[in-house]
Amino acid sequence: MSSIAASTAAESRPGGDGSATRRLAAILLMDVAGYSRLISEDEAGTLAAYKSHLKELIRPEIARHDGRVVKTTGDGLLADFASAVQAVTCALTLQSEMERRNAATPEQRRIRFRIGINLAEVLFEDGDVFGDGVNVAARLENLAEAGGICLSDDVYRHVRGKVSGAFEPLGPQVLKGIGEPIRVYRSIVASAQGAAPLRQSPEVARSLSQIPWVAVLPFDNLSGDPEQGYFSDGITNDLITDLSKFSELAVIASHSVFTYKGKAARIDAVARELGVRYVVEGSVQRSGQHVRINVQLIDATSSVHLWSERYKRPLSALFSLYDEIIDRLVATLVARMEMSERERALRKPTDSLEAYDHCLRGKELWYRWEKEANLAAQDHFRQAMALDPNFAQAYRNLSYVLIQACCSGWVDNPDAVLRQARGLAEQAVALGPADFENYGQLGFAALYCHDFDRSLVNYRKAIELNPNSPDLLADMADALIHVGKTAEGVAMIEQARQLNPLCSDWYDWVLGIAAFFDGRYEEALDAFRRVGNTSSFLRCDLVATYVRLNRMEEARAVVRDILADQPDFRIGRSTLTPFKDPQVLQRFVADLRQAGLPD
Repeated sequence: MSSIAASTAAESRPGGDGSATRRLAAILLMDVAGYSRLISEDEAGTLAAYKSHLKELIRPEIARHDGRVVKTTGDGLLADFASAVQAVTCALTLQSEMERRNAATPEQRRIRFRIGINLAEVLFEDGDVFGDGVNVAARLENLAEAGGICLSDDVYRHVRGKVSGAFEPLGPQVLKGIGEPIRVYRSIVASAQGAAPLRQSPEVARSLSQIPWVAVLPFDNLSGDPEQGYFSDGITNDLITDLSKFSELAVIASHSVFTYKGKAARIDAVARELGVRYVVEGSVQRSGQHVRINVQLIDATSSVHLWSERYKRPLSALFSLYDEIIDRLVATLVARMEMSERERALRKPTDSLEAYDHCLRGKELWYRWEKEANLAAQDHFRQAMALDPNFAQAYRNLSYVLIQACCSGWVDNPDAVLRQARGLAEQAVALGPADFENYGQLGFAALYCHDFDRSLVNYRKAIELNPNSPDLLADMADALIHVGKTAEGVAMIEQARQLNPLCSDWYDWVLGIAAFFDGRYEEALDAFRRVGNTSSFLRCDLVATYVRLNRMEEARAVVRDILADQPDFRIGRSTLTPFKDPQVLQRFVADLRQAGLPD
């Protein structure tokens, strides 16, 4: 915490005897990220640069936006504005201009600010500002990333649609010293970190704000058997996937909506947190050879039920029922749609309900990221393939879990298994050439076989078929970054975040890889830390980052954790990391060896 934030958070009411007034104000608090390190490395240079930014940029911009600098302390500054829009516009300008001013400065010497903004009634006395509203701004500042901005819910509601910046929800946050959780929004800062505009197809470049946003909440399992949860979850996922194929809709990803599974959440609150207008909810009851599905579409802005229906069908009719539900949902939300897209989305995956059931069970298992679960998932997908040799999804899913096994060190001959995974993905494309997920899996398999050009070709084909899949966008971003196109990759991750606002772990990791690749190791470390503990394979990125920062004790500690979790993990696993440049990969492996990961 900066000195100004610490002092501000400690003051809940004034201690002076001057005349005090209360009024509503937007409070902006900012400090320098990593200030202690910058000062320890170059005190004179850091102070000179900070004073220059303060005099030439910060004070003039605050004044230009009708704000007032209340006080500065050390590396921090507190300002107040009469308008939340002016405060946020000022903050966006400051962050953008700081990136421009930093362009010629070495990465390790760049000054980047964290900004928190709150709107509240505060107390003004003796030229200072006091109250819980100031304390909240101080806590928001602490949550912000370097170069980033955090807003309270009150600020966000006032500025939404009125400022040029993009913000994503962090959900309710428990802030130290603040009684009730505060809903927080943070800025999407990829462009401030140097990302070039992504050249996209017209479908991808379409403004998402101009099309209906919809969230499909997890369907309730009413079967009375918790073990049947995989079935209701599978139905939810399939509806999300099929709806996302319509370019006229923007559909929130399953990762975000599944945070509400089993929770009694108000529809208007869910819609506000996810940034959508329309919400689909329902329930599934599987009984013998029949299934009951209740589904309803709600306009969250008015709580009006636009459409609802109850179905009772034989299990054998499940796929035609999917088609009917999707048809009604899209017809209600979109007056017109292209017939080619309609036919592509409403396709029948398989004639075998048993094969489909095996795929649902296998997908539930692979999320556990455990060796035994991985082997069981492989078995389910192979059984699905045996039941229906033309079921493309089974081939695609088996390809994925085989790559998962290779990266985790669960196979003896990873090169041969990776070739097998690529062959399975090729079969999936041949069996389902209209399915974007098949091309996406072939792009993923080709990447790990170090067939980089083919990987990007297949990812682009997948996005052409479906520009609204956030996981597909994130996977392609990962591929772009590993081939050295970091700016394109970061821009694509930020697009994925619009569609998947509550699931940032994987996206943060990809952003961390981009920062690592570009030599921005402190940023990479921050991104990896936001994700927390993950697979041994991915933690190698964290080890290498610590080595680049010369923090060898921490690098060795992560290596010890990796070997404690997986004693047979060896450097050979890390050579699967799909860096296109062999010199980058060689240095990466050398980092791991230096940290003590055994050969």
